[in-house]
Amino acid sequence: MKILIVNYLETTSPGGISKTVYELAKNLSHDHEVTVLQPNPSKFEAEEINNGFKIIRVSSRFDNTKYLYGLNLEMFIYLKNHYNELNPDIIHVHGYHHLMPIETIHTIKRMDPDTPIIFSPHLDVVRGRFVGRYLWNIYNLIARTVFPKSAIITSCSNFESDNIQRIGVKKDKIVIIPHGVDIIDPVKDIKQRNSKDDINILYTGHLIPRKGVDYILKSLQSLVHEKGVKNVLLTVVGDGPEKNKLIKMANEMDIENHVQWKSFLSREELINLIRESDIYLLLSRSEAYGIAVAEALALGTPCIISHRTALKEFANENGCYTVKYPPEPGEVADLVLKTYSEDNGVGPLSERIRTWNEVSKDYEELYRNVLSEIENE
Repeated sequence: MKILIVNYLETTSPGGISKTVYELAKNLSHDHEVTVLQPNPSKFEAEEINNGFKIIRVSSRFDNTKYLYGLNLEMFIYLKNHYNELNPDIIHVHGYHHLMPIETIHTIKRMDPDTPIIFSPHLDVVRGRFVGRYLWNIYNLIARTVFPKSAIITSCSNFESDNIQRIGVKKDKIVIIPHGVDIIDPVKDIKQRNSKDDINILYTGHLIPRKGVDYILKSLQSLVHEKGVKNVLLTVVGDGPEKNKLIKMANEMDIENHVQWKSFLSREELINLIRESDIYLLLSRSEAYGIAVAEALALGTPCIISHRTALKEFANENGCYTVKYPPEPGEVADLVLKTYSEDNGVGPLSERIRTWNEVSKDYEELYRNVLSEIENE
């Protein structure tokens, strides 16, 4: 099978959508010819082979222009000139919040109406302000036109599926396939929490407003200055536009000696850090799935998360605890202490948490079923 995957982000970068694209491409390339087509905002080489699959990057003069919502005229030109060379059996497009995937679906369908398209929106639509909701409604008028052109819409959670249905997609056109994790090993070796000097708390991810890192800092302030807990260390792994603001916030709260800031790590370093941590915190305003939570649980690290959007779907996992949103710092601090002291561990885990290899097999089966239905029509 020749599979063309379209990503609007840099596929080798950390993050939810890129992680999904990368893992699917890597696992599917064991038995199939896989090409990932993407823009080139990082100015990497135009083509490369990575873990068995091919990445084609199409540079655009507007790659880093945020006001055009990712419009990429060069992608249209590339497809017009090279689509016959790609010659895919099936196409899997990722991303609803960006015009490049939307534009690409329309372009391909004009040139090749017969090759089926699988569309994974990764749709996270929490809009708190009137302006945001108004602009989002306008954007939807343009973007939602791709749904009828797609053979199947995939969703990673019930939350995302509900959002897709609100846009106008029928439920029977949606297939739910949760995201995967690298490894599942919830049993922690050499784990003697109460004999250690520090309570080690971890956050990993992009430092953007909806991730709620400010709530994590406020909860840490409560632990240190209200609960009198001095042996606590928060490690924040990630980068983003909020980083300097958050560092300043930690200094103003007088908790800077209890926070360790790190940029994004390699997968091996990150896995080791998750394993070594006592509690993973994600107090996000909105998540379409929550890959970081699944990864932490799969490695045996208890999680405290906001009971909101797709995150609340982890509430039944053993070792995962939820707090109301917006989080109250004192309540989060109390739950951290309770989780740490009781040490109930993690697992057994539900079928919701599976390896990327298992997830990729679900997509492979989906592709085959779609192609078989077309052949039988």
